[in-house]
Amino acid sequence: MERRDSPRYEIEVPLTFSSQAIDGSGLVTSLSKEGCHVVSEDSLPARACLSLHVRFPAPYEPLTVEVAEVRWTDATGFGLVFVHVHDEENARLQRFIDWLKRTQNN
Repeated sequence: MERRDSPRYEIEVPLTFSSQAIDGSGLVTSLSKEGCHVVSEDSLPARACLSLHVRFPAPYEPLTVEVAEVRWTDATGFGLVFVHVHDEENARLQRFIDWLKRTQNN
């Protein structure tokens, strides 16, 4: 069983993703500091590497993840781990997660 280092927070925010082979979109349904779950009609192979653009709700700015890797897939979506996130983007992600912690009382 996989151990997670960071708590996951249930959300619904849109994202777009791209790689050399595909451009697509979906909905982030859970988020942590290390990755997310995406519901999407696009199917991707495990281990595919993507860049992501996640549209957080206002007043939070969108998040760009330079490299995310598909860890698993199922009939409705896939799980991603964030492989490379610039420092500024990482700070943006942390601010959004801090807000989620406050609003979801975790």
